[in-house]
Amino acid sequence: MIALGALREGDALPSVREVAIAEKINPNTVVRAYALLVEEGAITSIPKKGYFVAKTGTGPSKSILRDSLRDLLAMGYKEDDILSELQTLKGEHHD
Repeated sequence: MIALGALREGDALPSVREVAIAEKINPNTVVRAYALLVEEGAITSIPKKGYFVAKTGTGPSKSILRDSLRDLLAMGYKEDDILSELQTLKGEHHD
């Protein structure tokens, strides 16, 4: 969502618990994922406050976007579906 621009600099990410419940996964998995995003500079962690999208210029590289797109294609999404969703997100962003 960061790479696609749906989350912007300073936006708060959902808590580890919220993500774990919503995605029906172990909270430790979310902690590891957030740690990787911190390591890549995409997000920052503020103790007792949560995780936030990092400042512009310190965000994720294009490789994250490429990896995400590869994952979507591997899951069976078609290019047209991906492009359609991007257009929807772009429209929501401008509202």
